Amino acid sequence: MLVFSLRAVNKICIKDNNIGWRVLRGLIVFFVLGYLGVFYYLCKQSNLAVSDVIFCIIMLFGGAFVVLVTRLSLLSLLKVEKLIINERNIALHDSLTGLPNRQYLMNSLSYHVNAGLPFSLLLIDLNRFKQVNDALGHYYGDLLLIEVGKNVAEHIPTDARLFRLGGDEFAIIVTQVELLKVEQTINSIHLALESAFCIESYDLLVGASVGVSLFPSQATDIGKLLQQADIAMYSSKRLTTPYTLYDLTLENNAVEKVNISASLKRAVEQQEFELWYQPIIHLNDNSLYGVEALIRWPRADGSYTSPSVFIHIAEQTTLINQITDWVLQQVSKDIVYFESLGLALCIHINLSAKDLQDPKLIDKTSSLLNGNLTSQKIMFEITESAMMTNVEQAKMAMAQITATGGTFSIDDFGTGFSSLELLRDLPVKQIKIDRSFISNIHHKDADLAIVKSVIFLSQHLNCAVVAEGVEQIETVDLLKSLGCDLAQGYYYSRPIQITNFDSFIKKSVA
Repeated sequence: MLVFSLRAVNKICIKDNNIGWRVLRGLIVFFVLGYLGVFYYLCKQSNLAVSDVIFCIIMLFGGAFVVLVTRLSLLSLLKVEKLIINERNIALHDSLTGLPNRQYLMNSLSYHVNAGLPFSLLLIDLNRFKQVNDALGHYYGDLLLIEVGKNVAEHIPTDARLFRLGGDEFAIIVTQVELLKVEQTINSIHLALESAFCIESYDLLVGASVGVSLFPSQATDIGKLLQQADIAMYSSKRLTTPYTLYDLTLENNAVEKVNISASLKRAVEQQEFELWYQPIIHLNDNSLYGVEALIRWPRADGSYTSPSVFIHIAEQTTLINQITDWVLQQVSKDIVYFESLGLALCIHINLSAKDLQDPKLIDKTSSLLNGNLTSQKIMFEITESAMMTNVEQAKMAMAQITATGGTFSIDDFGTGFSSLELLRDLPVKQIKIDRSFISNIHHKDADLAIVKSVIFLSQHLNCAVVAEGVEQIETVDLLKSLGCDLAQGYYYSRPIQITNFDSFIKKSVA
């Protein structure tokens, strides 16, 4: 019986280096030898005394006690060991998808870097996932993430491992640095996301932006590898490419953006901006219909930072809300000047997706609208993508602003994903056709067909139509023949400072 306890103690000694278990093992061996001696002694006796029988029973129960204690100790140790393994597994795996998590990724990166094994790090961000989450809620978003993780894990090669970092971000370590091999993994990712995911009653489609960084050719530090892959991933998202391989120019651009962001905060605080206005013209009689307010940021050398650069950076922070505040305040001053020129214009003001989420937006716009005692009208421009960021919030904000006297124009129409149903339900009075369609209207039948369709649609929705990016008289004539209402572009005027607006009016009249 003690032999069984000896087996249990041996297993315990392998798992636990405590000296007490080794002492116990030695004692058990001693007792086994003692039991053998007693057994030999009893075998020599022809008659057993009562005391001998009692002694044997005590030894038997003593041996049973030792077996029970060692066996229970081993079972307890195995249970603790299993709990530790489970806890470690939980700590290293994502609770939603079951995939290895960020900590597991860091451990794997440390292993590969310390071992000097070349590998590629892929960072993945899902496209269109935020729209799903906003429109359907986190429940469906979570189910979608589970299916995405499962599908991608099944499609990637055996030399690649998938991790979930959190939200809609994933990572893959590929034990290859040859670009052709890495591209095979990237193609498998896009293949896994190619078909719509059937989540209960919804067919949901997502894509992926992928950034790639290589060890050790591009970086030998884990933090640097992650930063490079992150920079490349955001470049892939911005350029809508299947993937972007990190290079130094991307980092230089990122550093420039950080510098612009810091300068932008100062510019907001010190109100370094200027508000310029681009005329919008009635096509039927070439009269001035209104203007679009366009922000400009002058540099010390007299040049200007492109709005396409700093507005995009501002939209990633709350700075865009502060910039919009400044624009609204400046317009409230400028409408007095337009009134002094004897004009009755419709002034267009751009609102971003972040503005539509601003709980103070209604009060800000109401202050402008209610404080406008001139003959100038106010129209707010929003892009299709801004509406789609949070459809319900956009509907509510637009309805409240409309109730206080504001009107809305859909900017860059045709470049987003808005539906006809959404257009029908929103309080929209005007549609602006994006310049990308207008510039090629003479050369591409598809663009001409799109412009015709938008004009037809707008007329039946009782919306006026503005053509953006008009630069030639031939375009003006064609738009007139198609029934377009308004036009805006360099053919009529570039954006001009308000101080030069008087001369523009005189020149137009002349």
